[in-house]
Amino acid sequence: MYLLEEAIINPLKNCSAQKKIKSINSNIIESAKLFELITNNSTDLIILYNRDFSIIYISPSVKRVLGYEQFEIIGKKTDDIFAVHEPLKSDEPQIMAYRHKFKADRILLESVIKPVIVNGVIDCYLGISRDVAVRENLKRKLEQALKKEKAINETKSKFISMASHELKNPLATISSSLELLSIYLQDDEHLKKVKLEKHITRINTQLERLNGIINEVLLIEKTKAQNSEVKLEKLDLIDFIRQLIKESFTESHLDKIKIKSKESIIHISSNKILLYHIFKNLIENAIKYSKPDKLKIQIIIEVSDIYVEVSVKDHGIGVSSAEKDKLFNQFYRSDSASEVSGFGIGLTIVKECATMLNAKVSFRSALNKGSSFKVCLLKLV
Repeated sequence: MYLLEEAIINPLKNCSAQKKIKSINSNIIESAKLFELITNNSTDLIILYNRDFSIIYISPSVKRVLGYEQFEIIGKKTDDIFAVHEPLKSDEPQIMAYRHKFKADRILLESVIKPVIVNGVIDCYLGISRDVAVRENLKRKLEQALKKEKAINETKSKFISMASHELKNPLATISSSLELLSIYLQDDEHLKKVKLEKHITRINTQLERLNGIINEVLLIEKTKAQNSEVKLEKLDLIDFIRQLIKESFTESHLDKIKIKSKESIIHISSNKILLYHIFKNLIENAIKYSKPDKLKIQIIIEVSDIYVEVSVKDHGIGVSSAEKDKLFNQFYRSDSASEVSGFGIGLTIVKECATMLNAKVSFRSALNKGSSFKVCLLKLV
């Protein structure tokens, strides 16, 4: 009876074991096929690391992402093959630049590495690395756009603050003069006339100031939107600058402004309106940012075979080296100029007008030692 049971039951057991083995083998094959399907078609890198972070396995996508064959990677560490010198970390996303086998540009990969625990200890590490160059470039562009937008908003706020201050002063003067005029109208005729003339002059001066501020703001927008060709005409530069000084500045300033040139006549082909705004703003700034006891403006004109260089030099408050790159920015005011009224648009106008004339503007400046702005114009040959 026992032998009969053995003869019947043992084959059944063997058959059951074989079915289990066959099922396990089938599952292994299916898992292997599925793993191969994932690794062959994944755009990400799937990497298995030893505990010392040498590479045990890397997916075939390494060729598409970094240009290497799998056999070139196995057994090596990331810093050996990819020139990644930052140590790998588990459970912490890292973005690092990997060396490509053929391309000069490095490839930005974001990696996440997890420990594989066997019997309570770390056996190896599994890593997934993804090309994030497009994402990071987009992120950088968005950050730059945000920074630019923030700067624009700050500039607008600064402009509103300066505009309210600059426009309030002349309006206050006009208002007080009008109030006084209404009182003076009650005086005798001679006194009335003298006082009326005085305050009418004050009103006209402040109205001209307001008009000048508005015109300069409009000029910036006009030059930026200018698409038409600039009309040029032949003119004597020295005579032009001399007349500009005479017509634009007060008697008290005229003897403080000196023109220095070896030539008595210098002909150029230019646009009078644009030249006027360039030199008027440069000379105004030189006066504005000079202390009364140091008010000495030199206009130095030098001629070469091709160019005429005009330098407007002062001994004023100057600009620090940290601010030099921002000086031509619209509405920018130097920290050293906080006590001097202004919109911060004079040098923007200079730059825009010079650009329209294909002229170059450069400057040298030192804090508390003065500035020299040079305009390089084409000579009329």
